[in-house]
Amino acid sequence: MHLIYCLLLIMPIALLSESINLEHSLCDDLVVSTKRIEIPGIPDAFNPSVIRWKNKLLMTFRFIPDIRSRYTTYTGAIFLDSEFNPIGEPIVLTLRDSKSQVPSRAEDARLIKVGSKLYIIYSDNPNLKITRGGYRVHIAELSLDGEKIKVLKIDCFTKFEGEDQNLREKNWVPFTYKDTLLLSYSLSPHTIFKPFIGLSECKTFCSTKTNVSWDYGILRGGTPAALVENEYLAFFHSSIPMQTIHSFDKPSLHYFMGAYTFSAVPPFEIKRISKKPIVGKNFYSGISYKPYWHPVKAIFPGGYLVNQNSIFVFYGRDDHEIWVATIDKKKLLSNLVKTSNGENDF
Repeated sequence: MHLIYCLLLIMPIALLSESINLEHSLCDDLVVSTKRIEIPGIPDAFNPSVIRWKNKLLMTFRFIPDIRSRYTTYTGAIFLDSEFNPIGEPIVLTLRDSKSQVPSRAEDARLIKVGSKLYIIYSDNPNLKITRGGYRVHIAELSLDGEKIKVLKIDCFTKFEGEDQNLREKNWVPFTYKDTLLLSYSLSPHTIFKPFIGLSECKTFCSTKTNVSWDYGILRGGTPAALVENEYLAFFHSSIPMQTIHSFDKPSLHYFMGAYTFSAVPPFEIKRISKKPIVGKNFYSGISYKPYWHPVKAIFPGGYLVNQNSIFVFYGRDDHEIWVATIDKKKLLSNLVKTSNGENDF
């Protein structure tokens, strides 16, 4: 039996004692609107990332073609118009050597541009035997030629501080500093890696203490980080087991999204963070799907775009859908709670 499902069976009674409507208890006016994005021919695509590249909007996504082979998972890509509607047909990215006997297990890609290059960062397990420690973070360079997307080279990072064959590596947060790619390995502490592409190695660049009061699970990476008003801004996710009206009063793992900022220069200490989850209409209500692994009500942010007044967060919902939330930029930034010297003030 899956470990998470076992945890659901023994979770504290307090979490099970009352059914909750998260869209009523946590919803606020930060989220202006939400919109579902449906991929032609791939109805269950989920966990998107997005980027502006060469005057185009490019979105990647994850999909599982056969629930009977749930560990076989692919990464697709599609262009979007200015209203975030798909343009043309989706493209399946080739993130596995054609000579490999192991099917694709590429999960939850993020897009990042570094200077004149475009990269995709994702977790994959290229080993024939599936183990937690077999999943490692990969980086691939992408080339766009008109409507064609080519994967140029792939690097799997197996050498880094704290590497453990019993741990599954994913959700590293990419960002650029002085046209150099850096990766946030963890949020608490906020540990930053510098990858050496081609050597399969990361070196610890810096690390600062993070002491945050957050009642909704361990902070995990989400979107890439980018400079917004002199600080890096990113959206994280976390999860806790609970039961709500959205899970039909049945125990389920519920995912939550928040925002945080960190300093624009090393050591990149976390400066401000959401005091409570960001929740909008249609985040948790809607269709209930047969789970791939275990019951979830998932909100999984993977990328965002920003303009003068709004932030558009692209997120996966329940491992089966892609959505974009329009968030009021001014309200979001003003609602983040300041931290100092690794201690929060709330």
